[in-house]
Amino acid sequence: MFFYGKGKETMKKRIPTTDAEEGMVLAKEVANEKGMTLCAEGTSLTGDLIERFNQMAITEIYVENNQQLSAEDYAALKQKLDQRFSLSENSHSLLGKLKTVLLLRLESRKGSL
Repeated sequence: MFFYGKGKETMKKRIPTTDAEEGMVLAKEVANEKGMTLCAEGTSLTGDLIERFNQMAITEIYVENNQQLSAEDYAALKQKLDQRFSLSENSHSLLGKLKTVLLLRLESRKGSL
């Protein structure tokens, strides 16, 4: 997603593919040895997908770390999201809908403020 800027690296973590679980979300694309993208960032893992990674000898992946955000991290990320989507005020446009989805995800990560 958009939230991996300076100081926010704790929001993704590298794990062995053997530790991957259904429902985890990729925080970084998965590519083969030739650099071809096999799976995009933001993809929710399924059992079949994890099995395919293991069959292809992909040993590590980056997944989103779903720890709760502190109040200051939440505020900083919300401000960054608002800045990136400042030109898309129309909530019915594709960018407006994307912003809404990202805001909902951000809200779900908000700790007790």
